[in-house]
Amino acid sequence: MPTPSSGAISMNDMRTHINRATTSSISMSEMRTRYGGSGAISFSDLRNAEGFTINPARYYQSSKFFSANNDGWSSGGFPGAFGSVSPNESNGMVQFAANSYLKWVYQDNIYDPNSTTLGVKENTNNDDYADGNGNTITTGYKGGNISRVVLGNTSCSIVTSGNTFATVTYDMATSGTVHCLIKF
Repeated sequence: MPTPSSGAISMNDMRTHINRATTSSISMSEMRTRYGGSGAISFSDLRNAEGFTINPARYYQSSKFFSANNDGWSSGGFPGAFGSVSPNESNGMVQFAANSYLKWVYQDNIYDPNSTTLGVKENTNNDDYADGNGNTITTGYKGGNISRVVLGNTSCSIVTSGNTFATVTYDMATSGTVHCLIKF
């Protein structure tokens, strides 16, 4: 779950919810890196934020009618990105609130090579689509509520967003570990 949205926020909140460490010490320098910045940041900058990692994989499919080359992570294989996310809080997804789950993060290298899409879902059904009914996603934790996306410790420009998704400018890696942060 994200760090608190109001009230006190502690270094322990940052360690638990952004860095995902349980016992190690952390520094504001490390939090600045996870936040995707190089200047000064404050505790309030890290309110309502959650960190996670993606181990992306590549999926390529070609047929007579369709061709796709997708990188990233998806809990259900849609839209063709595979890999894993940590923490896996519910059925292969990161959970932001009672009815708000990050279903997938992917980039389509064939049609939109530097555009990465994040799909937010309202339940844990492992079906093929992340959108479902965006109205039932927890208020405040919909795709359109995302105010900052950091992928690979790089702050991304949010291009579009809706109830169930946000699209950012980012060139997704095809392997390794990608450190991520989403702030609502």
